[in-house]
Amino acid sequence: MNVAVLASPADEQRLVSMLEVLAASGIEAFGLKIGPGWDDLDQERLLERLAKASHFLVVAAPESWASSWFAFSAGYCLGRGAAFVLYRLDPDRAFPRYLEGQPVIDTPDELSAYFAVERAEWLLRERRRAARESLLEMGVSFHGDALAQCVSEGDTRAVELFIRAGTQPNVCDKHGVPLLCLAARAKHRVVAELLLDEGAQIDAQSQDRGYSALMDAARMGAADLVDFFLSRGADPNLQSKDGQTALVIAVGRNDVETARKLLDYGADPGTVDKLGLSARKYAALFKNPAMLALLGPG
Repeated sequence: MNVAVLASPADEQRLVSMLEVLAASGIEAFGLKIGPGWDDLDQERLLERLAKASHFLVVAAPESWASSWFAFSAGYCLGRGAAFVLYRLDPDRAFPRYLEGQPVIDTPDELSAYFAVERAEWLLRERRRAARESLLEMGVSFHGDALAQCVSEGDTRAVELFIRAGTQPNVCDKHGVPLLCLAARAKHRVVAELLLDEGAQIDAQSQDRGYSALMDAARMGAADLVDFFLSRGADPNLQSKDGQTALVIAVGRNDVETARKLLDYGADPGTVDKLGLSARKYAALFKNPAMLALLGPG
């Protein structure tokens, strides 16, 4: 972030004090005095200097409003889409209509507070821009399908860059499957950890089966992921679209260790699905002695 402070020669002292305020706030800035003879300046050199600035702070003395340099500065900034901030010296005077809507500052304290917020927002924008550029350098397009593929492939670096670039960790792929479920289906624990650390909802359910990440991990026989999701607070009694729980899924796979872990975290072996069958009844149906011993009589 680099702030250009523009003022007429008559407001040089004000310009200097603004540079001091910005420097005290840790914000890089430089000053430009532009007077009546600004038309005689080397335009190429002037534009080169202005191009270095991300933000423009103009000492808005009423006598400067009608000057050509003031209008040029406003037009240049607005044309670039750069921030154009007005430091008002006379609060009783209204600005020209073309300046309506621009940020206005009246005191040094306001100046410091405004640019503190602006600096944080600018850093966030720069972080997102840099992340998108890094993705492109990796040959990864910034869109949802590419993100879903990166999650499924376990490309932790790319997933991290997507999140830095502003993508929310709770988004779903085009089939309505949350990223966390995709990570579970592909058994990518590191990606799952990243998504949860960035705020993914652990119990989000997919639109295809209605599975949560825990259910998907149980279906894939990913014992380490089952343990991890449970340790992070996953609900073991969520039911899918057909009413199955993670425990029913584990019973269906005859996965005794996963079933034991689910029971340790409060899974209910008596919850019935839409067929009216519970985990206990499925264990009896499949005649697995170890599972029957674990779940008890139906």
